[in-house]
Amino acid sequence: MPTYQPSTYNFYADQYQNPTQVASGSQNSGKFDVGFTPEPFNFGQQAGQSTDFRNRFSSFLGELETPEATRDRFANRYGYEDLADQYFRSSEMMGNLGSAINAAPENIKQRTSGTMTTQSQLANIQNKEVGELMKVYSQVGAVNEQQGQRLAYIEQNLNQAAQLELAQQSKIMQPWMMEYEDNAIVQARQYSGYTFANQMELERLLANQQAGLTWSNAEAERANQLAIAEKTFENNLRQVSLRGEEDRKTKQAPTDLATLWSSIMG
Repeated sequence: MPTYQPSTYNFYADQYQNPTQVASGSQNSGKFDVGFTPEPFNFGQQAGQSTDFRNRFSSFLGELETPEATRDRFANRYGYEDLADQYFRSSEMMGNLGSAINAAPENIKQRTSGTMTTQSQLANIQNKEVGELMKVYSQVGAVNEQQGQRLAYIEQNLNQAAQLELAQQSKIMQPWMMEYEDNAIVQARQYSGYTFANQMELERLLANQQAGLTWSNAEAERANQLAIAEKTFENNLRQVSLRGEEDRKTKQAPTDLATLWSSIMG
């Protein structure tokens, strides 16, 4: 089973200048020497990141075993196809025997027509021939029933094996999901200019206010700027999710990880 292949693309180091540089000497007072100057969103860098993810994830999906292949693999292990063929042939034989049993009385009557066969003799012939057919029918039926039970047992095992295989695939897909979510957040932050440092700064300002400290005019203005940037970031992140969901509806694709990456990767 394929495994997660981490990216060699440099996502985080030197992606863009951090617009929030925190002055280490002023952290105790809760004041920050910063300038809110986000750089333009780098669409070229986003394209490189998207291509890298798409190539690696497409390769990963190509190596995954399909549900059909999984079923075939376990079917071969349990001898499912041979047993299913035997079950079909025994069922067909039972159908033919049933038809022969139903037609036997009339066939015997026509065969003995015009002979000196008495009614008692005719009954004996019918009982004998029909009895022999019934005996064979019973024997084939017993075999057919055993084959059906074995098939049902194998099919149950096949379903369980498929469920375990899908669960394992979902497990190994988790790193891809985590990277996808990271990509969405990074792109939303880049697009809005709201970095993680911005978030920490806003949280620090709000914590100071809740602790009873009074903001200066500069801090109040800064908090307002950061709050607007945070809202823009949240809206961008929400649009990424909505665009991906709309893409899946348009393409009538299942909402699983195999198509989820297209939300932000185009």
